[in-house]
Amino acid sequence: MSAGSLHVVILAGGSGTRFWPLSRDQMPKQLLEIVENRSLLAHTLDRARALVPDDRIRVVTTRQQAGEIQRELRHLGLVETVEVIQEPAAKNTAAAIGLAAVHVLARDPAAILAVLPADHHVERPDRFLTVVRGAERLAARGWMVTLGIRPSKPETGYGYIQRGRRLPAAEGAEPGIEAYTVARFTEKPDRQTAQAYLAGGDFYWNGGIFVWDARRFLAEMETHMPAHRAALDRIAAVLPDASGAADARIDEIYNRMDSISVDYGLMEHCGRVAVIPADMGWSDVGSWESLREILPKDANGNAVHGDVLVRETRNSLIRSGERLVAVLGLEGLVVVETADAVLVCPEARSQEVKWFAERLRADARPEARIHLEVLKPWGAYRVLDRRDRYQVKWLEVKPGARLSYQSHEHRSEHWTVVRGTATVTLDGRTLQVPCGEHVHIPFRSRHRLENQAEETLRVVEVQTGDYLGEDDIVRYEDDYGRALPPKT
Repeated sequence: MSAGSLHVVILAGGSGTRFWPLSRDQMPKQLLEIVENRSLLAHTLDRARALVPDDRIRVVTTRQQAGEIQRELRHLGLVETVEVIQEPAAKNTAAAIGLAAVHVLARDPAAILAVLPADHHVERPDRFLTVVRGAERLAARGWMVTLGIRPSKPETGYGYIQRGRRLPAAEGAEPGIEAYTVARFTEKPDRQTAQAYLAGGDFYWNGGIFVWDARRFLAEMETHMPAHRAALDRIAAVLPDASGAADARIDEIYNRMDSISVDYGLMEHCGRVAVIPADMGWSDVGSWESLREILPKDANGNAVHGDVLVRETRNSLIRSGERLVAVLGLEGLVVVETADAVLVCPEARSQEVKWFAERLRADARPEARIHLEVLKPWGAYRVLDRRDRYQVKWLEVKPGARLSYQSHEHRSEHWTVVRGTATVTLDGRTLQVPCGEHVHIPFRSRHRLENQAEETLRVVEVQTGDYLGEDDIVRYEDDYGRALPPKT
């Protein structure tokens, strides 16, 4: 099978709760600009584009995060070429990869898939490319391939892969590439077991990077996950129909699928599974501690970002978002400041930060869902004040941009223009609202805010109502591919 059949699937559905308060439900880890001032998704796309043309890249994400993913693709100039596949609900990696597989096979029945997490870091992308090309050759010979990361410490937070016999070139191994059969996959071990794995030399971290023939993947799913395969076949039959009714049918099928990882549901049971050791400077960037390991550090081991003053502090990560942060006499701590939250914790316990995100989510606190300032494809908004039954924001709309034509069920809005001139559509009427003037948007009115001028438009928005969540939006027209009501 030729290399031209390779397609890349990027899994971008994770929420990244371990990076709270920087990550939120609507700003997951893969979109954070925490490495070289670029998002982890942008770096992953760089690696994907070195492998295949842009139109052979798919990003799989949840419907909730699709808008932010598309905003990032627009920022990178890729929104017209890289396809975003939206999961109706988060159903773990087996379903997400399966959904991508049926999309790809509809266009290329000979496809080989390289499956990459969106939120990992690779220090040696040249080595990554070499290893994936070697994996592609094995996949073309019928192997299900995973990349193994040589462990550097007795890590208890990763699954492990034990290698078996070495594969010769006659069985598909690329010259110069080590490849082995997989003896077994193991779950996250305790520390003593992890130390034994490290000492043994034949275990690798499971980095969640896979390469396989798409048809072989679905064949294995038919054997080991028949309910998933049957659901995906039903989705594949619906895909050619682009109607709203078809979308609703896909949602119904997908929502009934079990949530299970591809490792546990499939890879642990397959035959002809190979592992290629990949010494490529890999990190899953799974905690503030692991982030500090890959960031540039000062002479005292501190990774510092933003407006920070440091004195007599060692081996710490200090990040300021908006305010001056001054630290004195710290060692081994994480300090992260955002506009609405501050985190302080020992670096060694930074994986436990997800507890705060989950607690805030359970309490329906906005600090779990969204930042005070949010980038949008049309510009940005920032929450200035929020209390029971009212919220105040400023909106910035870029020249030539406009929001969706929309309505709200639970709130009214009042817009005051403080810079530029707003073009407002309100229930079919078009109004020009200059600086210093205002307009009221009643409940359920269909409306749109637009900037037809050459300067940035800024508007102060006051919302009042019994529910002020960002999901109280019904869109009727949208320039950015966001969800619209089903056609009737």
